[in-house]
Amino acid sequence: MKKKVFWALFTLCLSILTIYSLFYSGGLSVPELWQKIKGASPQWLIPAALCMLGFIFFEGRSLVLILRTLGYPAKKRRGFLYASADIYFSSITPSATGGQPASAYFMRKDGISGAAITVSLILNLTMYTLAIITLGLFSIIFFPGIFWQFSLPCKIMILIGIVMMSLLTVFFILLLKKQAILLSICTFIVSIMEKLSFKKAAERFRRGIDSTLEKYKECVVTIGDKKGILVQTYFLNLLQRASQILVTVFCYYAMHGNIPQGLKIFAIQTYVVMGSNFIPIPGAVGISEFLMYFGYASLIGGEASCSLAILSRGISFYTCSIISIFTVILGFILIQRKKNKEEAL
Repeated sequence: MKKKVFWALFTLCLSILTIYSLFYSGGLSVPELWQKIKGASPQWLIPAALCMLGFIFFEGRSLVLILRTLGYPAKKRRGFLYASADIYFSSITPSATGGQPASAYFMRKDGISGAAITVSLILNLTMYTLAIITLGLFSIIFFPGIFWQFSLPCKIMILIGIVMMSLLTVFFILLLKKQAILLSICTFIVSIMEKLSFKKAAERFRRGIDSTLEKYKECVVTIGDKKGILVQTYFLNLLQRASQILVTVFCYYAMHGNIPQGLKIFAIQTYVVMGSNFIPIPGAVGISEFLMYFGYASLIGGEASCSLAILSRGISFYTCSIISIFTVILGFILIQRKKNKEEAL
């Protein structure tokens, strides 16, 4: 818990520093930004907010779909909770997958087996990464010139992001196909636990490995027999990633941007996502904003670029994180109430 609080405070401080730096770099004052936001068109801010909610909804829908395929009657509203836990804790930890344990916690409380949880999260992560790569290919094929407009450090981050996403996709697929890799990881964890003198816990973990891996294999086979689920989860993740990117496009329109430039904004934001998604900083705070600033500056100018970065990140990241943490808190409260009722009976 102390670690989570530390990263939450760290993210908050980093966010304040990032916003201050953006104001300084863009030559923008707070009153000027406020006037721009006040003058934004609600007809475009509404779809931006809906796309932000879509980012949570589509991940939750994907997880529910996978769990139902594995035989668990997961509900759509629980999927929203699973996704919220993943999104919030990923936003305050220095890892793109930092929210997976939190998502797994709520699944476990709903009676879902560890093997099914593992398969669901790995499969969803695989499709999540493939979705980013797909959108990245769209930008590279149709808007290659935009990439060259980024500064050299930005280009390097984008290229590293592409390589990391490709390697992670291969790794996730291997985890699903080759259970021996997962066994090796589990064995390594046991050895670390023993070296740390957690011998009893290590022994309990070792005893459960074989049965868990057998169930894991059964879940993978079940998924493999139903090819349609792979296509559906891929498109749901594609919609999730597109929803997040479209927040910026709609914010650009809300600030009276040129409609035909929308596809270029979409492409720039895709490059931003590729360059920031695997940087080991909570929520890629600082990295995302400055990639956005430098990416949009050549198209719309520094001041407008700064305003767009602050407004769109305010909706797609900060508002999304607030909604996610409130959903997680509500989930904890409901679990505690259920536990208290069971103890009373």
